[in-house]
Amino acid sequence: MTPCLGRFTVTSPHIKSLSLSINDEVFFLQTSPEYAMKRLLAGGCGSIYQIATVFRDGESGQRHNPEFTMLEWYRPNIDLKALMVEVDQLLQDLCEEFSVEREKASFISYQNLFESKYQINPHLVSVNELRDLAKNHYPNLLAHLSSEASHDDLLDLLFSAGIEPRLLNPHFVYDYPRTQAQLAKLGERNGQCVAQRFELFWKGMELANGYDELQDSEELSHRSLRDNEIRQSESLPVVEMDSRLLSAIEEMPMCCGVALGLDRLQMLLFDQPSMKDVLSFDIDSV
Repeated sequence: MTPCLGRFTVTSPHIKSLSLSINDEVFFLQTSPEYAMKRLLAGGCGSIYQIATVFRDGESGQRHNPEFTMLEWYRPNIDLKALMVEVDQLLQDLCEEFSVEREKASFISYQNLFESKYQINPHLVSVNELRDLAKNHYPNLLAHLSSEASHDDLLDLLFSAGIEPRLLNPHFVYDYPRTQAQLAKLGERNGQCVAQRFELFWKGMELANGYDELQDSEELSHRSLRDNEIRQSESLPVVEMDSRLLSAIEEMPMCCGVALGLDRLQMLLFDQPSMKDVLSFDIDSV
């Protein structure tokens, strides 16, 4: 098991970490075991998996709890398509084990979903066009975004409101915009630069997030700087990048990795409407 506490945390402005002080030094409860597991990969551990307790601030509700359980694994020398097939097989095996019926999984690009729903190419559309779409389709939701909402903010609104609820059978959505690469590599698809990552949705809920893992420390440094620029613009605290991760990813083998939310998976397998229905103790009962 990797530690629940670390001196570093993710730089993403969309994730809020929980911290505490030990001997006057700040530590972070980990939002994922990713950083530590990648250091193990760099050390030559080979294929690796972990079921970990992870923590995120500001995440409470029907599908969220500040403390939750994540299954994360990394597989050297397989590509993203093979990893999606592996995740789908795991889902199929679990459905058979618990006598849950499910339809065949769909594999579809982020672009195809936007073209089908909104008739736009999400990689080429302008911020103004996205804002007009959001205003026409979801004016109440748009009102909660700032007038300076970014291209990605507006894409997220359109996806979560108009696309995600329709993904009822398992959907593996791949080729996200390059600005949403996080710790995934970039690649080219149909002449456009895309993030080599996928997300799994089932019954209108995100279950898993997978990457063709980035191995370029310079690129990761640039992304963390961009994250912190966004943080500053939104009056969020600046987060220092993990220097040991930067060193480790240069030594990592080519690999793909995925994180899957086990509590959400239990909700779907046991047909429960809320995460609190599958937790022994949710945040309101501790």
